[in-house]
Amino acid sequence: MIPMSNAIVALVVIALMLVATLTWSQAAFSSLDSASQSLKQTTQTTQEVARTDITVMSSQRNGSFVEVYVLNSGKVHLAQFANWDVVVQHYDASDDYHIGHLPYTEDANPGDNQWTVAAIYSDSSLAKEEIFEPGILNPGEVLFLKLNLVPSPGSGTTNMVTVCTANGVVASAQFEG
Repeated sequence: MIPMSNAIVALVVIALMLVATLTWSQAAFSSLDSASQSLKQTTQTTQEVARTDITVMSSQRNGSFVEVYVLNSGKVHLAQFANWDVVVQHYDASDDYHIGHLPYTEDANPGDNQWTVAAIYSDSSLAKEEIFEPGILNPGEVLFLKLNLVPSPGSGTTNMVTVCTANGVVASAQFEG
């Protein structure tokens, strides 16, 4: 016969083991759910990036500004221009090399070393500004970027502009100073 004190201890030990097992199981399932959600998000992001494509149609200096025309050649609607990156490598009139990440501004005339979206055109003919979903670069539309570089690119120099969307798709083009 088992003494009563041993039975109580055995019941307490069994209860502690059950609580510990349930707690561990809950933590394991929570970790598994978190990993599953992360994998799902990564898959969605990867699929979006695979469907995103941009092409720099042209880039040229126009007075003190550089104009860049970017075609949305993918299948994803693009926006969040404040989260885009524009990097410019250029030579000034003294042949000094400059490279910089330009911050985005919503002003129509960007300040020193800033860029803005000057317009979005409905197609590559640049004949008509967008009407459908203003402010969103839909597939087939062209984004007109206006960059203000200080110091200005020197005449006869070859320079480069790189544009990167919010989801990491990159396009580059050269332009003459």
